[in-house]
Amino acid sequence: MNNFYLLPTQYYIPNQGFVPNFTNPYRQQYPPVDTAQFTKSAEAFQSLMIDAKRIIDQFATSKQFAKNVMEHAQKSDTKTVSKLIKETGIKNPVRVKFTPDGINIELDASVEDVDCCKLVMALHW
Repeated sequence: MNNFYLLPTQYYIPNQGFVPNFTNPYRQQYPPVDTAQFTKSAEAFQSLMIDAKRIIDQFATSKQFAKNVMEHAQKSDTKTVSKLIKETGIKNPVRVKFTPDGINIELDASVEDVDCCKLVMALHW
């Protein structure tokens, strides 16, 4: 075989010539995957989904509740709207924003004092 000088990005195959080598010898090495935090976040997110279901069920089954929320939102009474939503029995912190078109409800959860997940619901009225 001839002594060809090969660039790090190519190699020689007899009867085929030089072929590019797309492997990168300087590729970043990552640490082993640890799923502990990811699993805890998923578990915390399940509680957000339970809270979201409580809120949605209340909107879907109680016209009076929906009316109260809309009326207070029309008056830009964020405090009362938040209070009404908390009274549905949710366990996680909630933030409420509304526009003339609808309401955004944001539920947050944390694991070991670290914010891990957020669920945002946007409902049109």
